[in-house]
Amino acid sequence: MLNRLKYLWQNHKLLLLAFVLAAAAALMFAVRLVVVTVYFSNPDHQNQPLEGWMTPRYVAYSYGLDAAEFEQILGIDPTAVSRVHLRDLLKEQDLTLTELQARLDALVAARTTE
Repeated sequence: MLNRLKYLWQNHKLLLLAFVLAAAAALMFAVRLVVVTVYFSNPDHQNQPLEGWMTPRYVAYSYGLDAAEFEQILGIDPTAVSRVHLRDLLKEQDLTLTELQARLDALVAARTTE
């Protein structure tokens, strides 16, 4: 095994480095998938009441929505938002968490009746 790695390093450095980089990226995404899946499969993290520290993506995961659906009821461009907190978005739009929670509950209710 060590001889094969030595051969690859001596004759195909770029290819070996590209493979190691791709394997590291795949591992990172796999770990992230497992962490998010385990976290949001816990009932304590599902359908949480809205708080200012949450991001639109977090709320979408918590309620089982597509992020674009939730961003649509916020009235924002999905491509413009990355890690903006709800408190900042609501300040810009002059909304309260209670009003947003009502919109979110209506969206969830509409999805469950479909």
